Amino acid sequence: MTLPKGELLHPLTIRIWHWVHAIAIVLLVLTGLQLRFPDLIMWFGTFKWAVNIHNIFGFIVLFDYALWFFFYALKRQLTKQYIPAPEDFTVGIPTQSAYYFGRIFFGDPAPFEPTPEAKFNSMQKTTYFGIMFVLVPLQIVTGVLLWDLKRFHPIIEALGGVRAIDAFHIILAYIVAAFLVVHIYLSTLGHTFFAHFKAMIVGHEAKEAGAGHKKASS
Repeated sequence: MTLPKGELLHPLTIRIWHWVHAIAIVLLVLTGLQLRFPDLIMWFGTFKWAVNIHNIFGFIVLFDYALWFFFYALKRQLTKQYIPAPEDFTVGIPTQSAYYFGRIFFGDPAPFEPTPEAKFNSMQKTTYFGIMFVLVPLQIVTGVLLWDLKRFHPIIEALGGVRAIDAFHIILAYIVAAFLVVHIYLSTLGHTFFAHFKAMIVGHEAKEAGAGHKKASS
């Protein structure tokens, strides 16, 4: 049994950001695969078309990332939502890991209930910190360098040359692709299969009756 309507977890700005970012990242991965294996994959026509589409969505991610950063910074929620605290490592991650890797299969209730003030459990918060503050910025920077080799030649050479930058960019892309698979799987682990997906569309997530009495673990 679920309540008819939950709290607003995701404002409209964040929902738009999320889906634009998701579509752009998927297209970057797919066009990137064609650029990496042009003799095997021709999903986007010619190699030049794949490059152009890749560049367009790369800049969409850049501006979309800036929107996300300034939105949370202006609301003064960036640290609270995305920076792990010591107790996340000592209590939250072990508790959430035990749930994901064992207790969930026995039907145990989730140890964490998202709220507008704390949307992510400890594992999510730590992962998103690495994604949004390390991986995505590095992917954007290396992508911009590869976008215009001539203009950024001095920087590229100082960082080890175009092959080093390209290899690093590709490794990051594989990590992003792996994260997407895990992210989609974990998104199915709400109180219903589509609960988390629906929350990112309508902004709120209906909760199980009595969820408010569960002890949340960060």
